[in-house]
Amino acid sequence: MQWIFQFIFRHRAVSSLFLTVVLSLLMLSATAARQQQVARALMMTIFYPFQFTLSLTSNVRNSFSENKKLRKEVAALTNQLAQYRQEAAENARLRTMIEFSDSMPIDLLPARVVLREPAPNYRSIAINVGSKQGVKLSMPVMTYHGAVGKVMQVMPHFSLVQLFQDPSCRVSVMVERSRGVGIMGTDNGHDFSFKCRSHIEVAKGDRVVTSGLGGVYPRGLDIGGVTGVVEDANPLFKKVSVRPYADLDRLEEVFVVRIQPQWAAFPQEADSLELHE
Repeated sequence: MQWIFQFIFRHRAVSSLFLTVVLSLLMLSATAARQQQVARALMMTIFYPFQFTLSLTSNVRNSFSENKKLRKEVAALTNQLAQYRQEAAENARLRTMIEFSDSMPIDLLPARVVLREPAPNYRSIAINVGSKQGVKLSMPVMTYHGAVGKVMQVMPHFSLVQLFQDPSCRVSVMVERSRGVGIMGTDNGHDFSFKCRSHIEVAKGDRVVTSGLGGVYPRGLDIGGVTGVVEDANPLFKKVSVRPYADLDRLEEVFVVRIQPQWAAFPQEADSLELHE
């Protein structure tokens, strides 16, 4: 019996032709009722399983194609949803900025951060406004949380901003409650502090603002909150640690405070202070 199946498999073309011829002769010589029975048997034993297999294969293929299409649509919708979330968050920030700008008595120019210094602790940013929008050197830069730095270079449509994280950046600050002043700075871009007279009352949680001294920042701009007070090596002073209100690592939109720096407003007086040989 096994050799018959092997023969048919090896000569399947001839076997198929022979089987077709035999079935055709039987159908021609049989009665109409017999032909109907044979046709029904062929339909149930050969054609129906073959058709079922083809249909199943087609359905599987269509399912894979549909799943691939659906995966692409899901990926596109996921990306679109993420974009909508970003736009919603940006719109919320912009509404807050508009409300803040309307509530401030100073001229604020909104700007977007377009570049950050490529360093682990970046200390400067580029914004998309420049001299064409009225930006000038040393104008203060802030968010609705507080001041973050000043303009250090101006181009027609872009400006470079020096952040408080830069160790060379110094800002005159004042403890709002006791009015004690000092010069805030940092050595590592993370820890901010200033020194004030030891008799000045300073406590954790006190608000620190710009003092208005130095000719760059107007008085009263928020800087941060006091996080600690320690005695300095010099008994006349104490060291005050400050945490800025603005997150300097996540700046996306800022304001340029369009005021004329005091030292630039009086060039003749500034020139009179120069030393001549």
